[in-house]
Amino acid sequence: MSKKYAAFITALFCVFIFGFGAALLISPDRDFSQQENRYLAKFEAPTLSTLKSGEFMKDFEQYVIDQFPLRDGWIQLKAWCERLVGKQENNGVYLGTDDGQTLFAQYTKPSAEDLARRVGYVNQLGANVDVPVYFALIPDKSYVWADRLPDRAPLVDDGSTIQESMDLTGEDVTYIDLRDALSGDDVFYRTDHHWSLFGAFQGYEALNQAMGVETVTPEGEPTRVSDSFYGTTYSSSGAGWVKPDEIYTWVSEEGITVTAYPKGQPEPGVLYDKSYLEKKDKYSMFLGGNKPLAVLENPQAQGGKLLVIRDSYSDALAPFLAQSWQEVHLFDVRYNLNSVQQYVEENHIDQVLVLFSASNFSTESNLFVMGR
Repeated sequence: MSKKYAAFITALFCVFIFGFGAALLISPDRDFSQQENRYLAKFEAPTLSTLKSGEFMKDFEQYVIDQFPLRDGWIQLKAWCERLVGKQENNGVYLGTDDGQTLFAQYTKPSAEDLARRVGYVNQLGANVDVPVYFALIPDKSYVWADRLPDRAPLVDDGSTIQESMDLTGEDVTYIDLRDALSGDDVFYRTDHHWSLFGAFQGYEALNQAMGVETVTPEGEPTRVSDSFYGTTYSSSGAGWVKPDEIYTWVSEEGITVTAYPKGQPEPGVLYDKSYLEKKDKYSMFLGGNKPLAVLENPQAQGGKLLVIRDSYSDALAPFLAQSWQEVHLFDVRYNLNSVQQYVEENHIDQVLVLFSASNFSTESNLFVMGR
C-alpha cells in the first residue's frame, strides 16, 4: 500500500468520523421517526448517580444510535445490502418470496405452561358469567400466507398455538376456529401485522355463524381511502423498496353511534377518524385508535348486546359487528383493568367474545383482567 493511498484512507476515515460527529452535534434532535413509527431517544445530561451506575453511557449510546445523521437512509441501505447477499430476513422481519413485497414479523410461540395459564383466564371468565362466552384467535399472517414465506423460516405461526388453545378451552367457553376462515391475496396488509378490511369481513362471517347471528353484507362496494399505508412491520424492516398498502372502508357510518371512553368518561366517538389518513399510523383511522372502552350502537340491528374482549384487530372488525348487534362493547384489557364480570352484569351483556390475534394473545400481560 502506497503512502498516498494510506493517507487517503486515513483522511477518509477522519472525515467520516468527525464529519458525522459534527453533524450529530449540529443537527437538531428528532422526536419521532416516521420510518420506524416510534419516539427516539433524547439527550439526558449526566448526573453523579448515572455516571456511577453506567446508566449515562447506556442512554448516551442509544441517543447516538437514534439521532445518528441520515439514520433512516442507513437503515434502508442495510436492508438493501442484506437483500443483495441473499438474506431473507432483516431486523426480525422476513422478506416474502413475492420479491420482498410481503413482510412477516417473526412469531414466537408461547410455552405450553404459559399458554395454559393464558387460556385459563378465558376459562375463568366463562365460569364467572351467566351468558355465552366465545373464544377465537386470529391466525398470524405467516400461517395464512405460508406460501409467501422464505424457505425454512423458523419463527412462524404453524397453527399449533390455536390448536392447543382449542384443546385447553373449558366447557364454559365455546371456541371458534378461524384458521380456515381467512383466504385470499388481500386479507392482510403486506406491510403490517393487522388483517385488512377484507380479512376482517371474512372473520366477521365466521364469528357470526358460530354465534348464531345473521351476517349483513354492506351495501355498495368498498371505498379506497388511502393508497399510501405503511404499517408497523415495514417500520421495523427498513425495506424501502416495498409498495404501500391500500386501506378501504365499507360500512356506512349512518345509523351507528360511537361512544368512546378514552379517559373513563364518555365522549362522542367516530367509526372512522380520517384525520389519521394524513399520519403514519393510518390504521388508527378505524375508531380513532386504541381506547380502553368504546361502545357502538345500532338500534336497527337484529342482535342484542355483544362484549368483545379484544386487541387492535377488532378496530377493523367493529364496523361489521355493528351491523348485526344493537350494541357492541369493545373492552381493551391493555388499558382497561376493570372487572369484566361486573361489566357484563351492569351492562346486561347478552354474549361475550374474546378475540385476539394469536401473536397478541401469546404476549399480552393483562389477560388476568378477564378473571376478575
